[in-house]
Amino acid sequence: MSCPCGSTLSLEQCCGPILAGERPAATAEAMMRARYTAYTRHDIDFIMNSTHPDGRDDSDIEAMRAWAESADWKGLEILQVEAGGEQDKRGLVEFVAHYELGGVKQHHHEVSGFLNTDAGWQFRDGKVLHSGPSEKPKPIVNELKIGRNDPCSCGSGEKYKKCCGA
Repeated sequence: MSCPCGSTLSLEQCCGPILAGERPAATAEAMMRARYTAYTRHDIDFIMNSTHPDGRDDSDIEAMRAWAESADWKGLEILQVEAGGEQDKRGLVEFVAHYELGGVKQHHHEVSGFLNTDAGWQFRDGKVLHSGPSEKPKPIVNELKIGRNDPCSCGSGEKYKKCCGA
């Protein structure tokens, strides 16, 4: 099985050992990929354990679980990585997670901050750039066109041009 994070590796070679606690994530990007994979597997315990204590206070575990379970996860795009290497103490990862909710294509675009602590790479905080439908909803267009000589739509009995169209 290929890894849900989108790498070319299998789950067992990529995020699996990180999720199982067999090895730490070597980089901030590897932790980001593991966290995405955890969402696809509904592993909210991993999400919480890989969050720095400073970032846990406003975490709504049940909301995260509901989101993870209701989403049909489609893929992860890593757009940019700043620092976050094995020797770094901080890193930023900009990503887009693609998913569907109720058959509607959605995406979550975020820049996540990570800290490399004694516990390894941990998510600290993130700035959400977009979260929701991937396409703008189409406007509702009134298909009914009223001609100037048609009866007015207000119900007055007058021609449109003599009533509301004046």
